[in-house]
Amino acid sequence: MSLAHLPGPIAVVDVETTGLFPFRHDRVVEIAAVILGTDGTIKKQFVSLVNPTRDIGPTSIHGLTSEDILDAPKFDEIAPHVLELLDGVVAVAAHNVRFDRLFIDTEFSRIGCDLPDYSTMCTMQLAGGGKLRDCCRQYSITQSGEGHSALDDALAAARLLVAVFEEEPHTIRQLKRNAVPWPKLGAPVRQPITREQSRQRQAAPPEYIQRLMDRRGSEPFSVASDGAMMAYGALLDRVLEDRRVDSAEADALVEMANRWGLNRNQIVAAHRDYLLQLAIAAVADGVVTDSERRDLKMVAKLLGQPSEELDQVLTEAASRIAEVGGAKKSPASANESLAGKRVCFTGELQCTCDGTLISRDKAEALATAAGLVPVGNVSKKLDLLVLADPNSQSGKAKKARDLGVRIIHEPLFWKSIGVRVG
Repeated sequence: MSLAHLPGPIAVVDVETTGLFPFRHDRVVEIAAVILGTDGTIKKQFVSLVNPTRDIGPTSIHGLTSEDILDAPKFDEIAPHVLELLDGVVAVAAHNVRFDRLFIDTEFSRIGCDLPDYSTMCTMQLAGGGKLRDCCRQYSITQSGEGHSALDDALAAARLLVAVFEEEPHTIRQLKRNAVPWPKLGAPVRQPITREQSRQRQAAPPEYIQRLMDRRGSEPFSVASDGAMMAYGALLDRVLEDRRVDSAEADALVEMANRWGLNRNQIVAAHRDYLLQLAIAAVADGVVTDSERRDLKMVAKLLGQPSEELDQVLTEAASRIAEVGGAKKSPASANESLAGKRVCFTGELQCTCDGTLISRDKAEALATAAGLVPVGNVSKKLDLLVLADPNSQSGKAKKARDLGVRIIHEPLFWKSIGVRVG
């Protein structure tokens, strides 16, 4: 069958979200749309990550982390791009279109832009039900790319729609012939950002690392005292406790390095030694767990250390332990007693204990056993907020930062209270 009989272009869309209920504050974190021409070929496509201004939701499903979307545009900043792409289409299709439409309509409504009534087509219904991958397999369509990636899913759904049209041409009669009168918005505020672009940005050294490396370039022979090196190490320990360096902390690192007279070589040495001490603590029991390796990679990035050198650092850590017959002390925050402190947890915990992912109830029980007092909310009286995700935008994380509450990364917290996690 020729698809020249289609009455007009069709937009096939897909969204990835923080959860299932937009009316309970769940948001879009990625949106994609492809435009099928009347001949069944793809004429245009669009995809962008979206900063939901809240926690990212189930990373295990959509494959995104808060760091992926931290610098992504908010929905209102890319909404004009979406409407521009939709201009001229006669219908919107998706796999389980009710779900995608609900989120898209709600996102536009949040920015004061109510969409008109428009025709929809559901590839899940047209294909007889089931997950997108299963329906594609039924029509001998290979779904490429990442599962639950908005663009990959939109492309797969578009190919599925064409296959259904070819097999059941009568379904075309469902389509109206008039283009949808989409509203107009102003010029886009931000350009879209894809997963690949976001991860390329993340791979670059943090901006403050470049400032530290460039700052003393004209004074290569200045040498700070051992006391200054120790003070800088202590500052690193406190700044990196939550595994996130905000702009104020970045400025503090640069300013203190300047005040204490550290040159470039000393900064590089201090950063590598800090990472080495963490590696020694991880290697000390003979097993580097998945959570320890993830944590070391995170710290390496924050310190401007190449991630590909991590295995070399771990090998050196093992050699140091063999030389002295035991591990050196890990950074101070990992040895401080937290007994009696009020602690609150936020986000989906990532560490495991006895082979099982730590639930919120389990986390609070472990904290209680270590002498801490778990609480459910963030207030001025809170001593510690434990973050599973250092870049979390959850309400608790935002409030803790506003109040100046101490924040600690989940793996470091468990190490601090002597709980062995994977």
